[in-house]
Amino acid sequence: MFKWMTILVLLLGVYAGCSSDTKPTTDEVEPALKVYLLSEKAKACNGRVEIERLSVIEVGDFDKRWGGWPVFATFSVTCYDGGNRMTWNSNDPSEKVMTSLVRKNAAGDYECFLPDMFRAAQEQVKRQLENLMKK
Repeated sequence: MFKWMTILVLLLGVYAGCSSDTKPTTDEVEPALKVYLLSEKAKACNGRVEIERLSVIEVGDFDKRWGGWPVFATFSVTCYDGGNRMTWNSNDPSEKVMTSLVRKNAAGDYECFLPDMFRAAQEQVKRQLENLMKK
């Protein structure tokens, strides 16, 4: 009986930590966004990835469809691969382009993510651009 009660209390604690409806501040989101940007850009970089500039502009209202708060930011992330350099930029805060979504994980920390639907759309656009460049 004690074992089941302990498990139930732990599950309720995890649920409470993950379901907080308190909107995070831009300062709370920034470390998670740094980790997210570095890991995402590292997928397309064989070298070192650095964040040159990052400014979290706004955290939007919670979106139940996606399970997180939209994060709007400007940034510059650069891949250094030997003598080559490639930079990803988001410079105009007035464009209101979502950088990612943020949610609390089981440990109670914030983490940034993109839903699979957004990721699939990004991949499709990337393939189309690559095909256009080949022509």
